[in-house]
Amino acid sequence: MGDPILNYRACGAECREDWLRMLANENGLPFGTVQRLAEALGEREDFGELVHLCELGERAVK
Repeated sequence: MGDPILNYRACGAECREDWLRMLANENGLPFGTVQRLAEALGEREDFGELVHLCELGERAVK
């Protein structure tokens, strides 16, 4: 998976929080919801899975 900071920067963000805010904005979700989804994934920080969950939008958070 590599260095998380490099993954964030590859997505155009400087840090994890910036990246989570970008995901929230792009998918019309509250920032807190995206934070909770990321925390539920744990330290593995599965970028692909988090993006998929965010793209599902409200269906994923119910």
